[in-house]
Amino acid sequence: MIKFSHVVAPDTPQRDGGGAVFKQLAEERTGGRVHIEIYPNSQLYKDGEEMEALQLGSVQMLAPSTSKFGPLGLPEFELFDLPYIFPDRAVLRRVVDGEIGRNLFKLLENQRHRRACLLGQRFQGNEREPAAARALRISVA
Repeated sequence: MIKFSHVVAPDTPQRDGGGAVFKQLAEERTGGRVHIEIYPNSQLYKDGEEMEALQLGSVQMLAPSTSKFGPLGLPEFELFDLPYIFPDRAVLRRVVDGEIGRNLFKLLENQRHRRACLLGQRFQGNEREPAAARALRISVA
């Protein structure tokens, strides 16, 4: 059995939609040998607790924000939290699917984590007119 925990509402497409598809495909393709239990909306662990639960083996699968990897010693993933670094989603996909992405995900594997996919990667890009940025509130911590 694989426990898949995430912190967002069950009807959020990028999380439970992808999780539900993964569950269906995994169970079908393993002939039912693998069973996936999805725990949305922090049912098992709160946002700050999930990574530790994964490291302890209490859950086997998460859908964390890439910002969760910095505290694990992988600050390179903070690249994805920088607003407007990618001009559009196509460039984001090329980065994730290309050499940079492969190198980043090797870092995860070095810490015994494996990426299944990038579900609904948050995107803040230049898809708006520059004048629209005046209406945005951007904070940098």
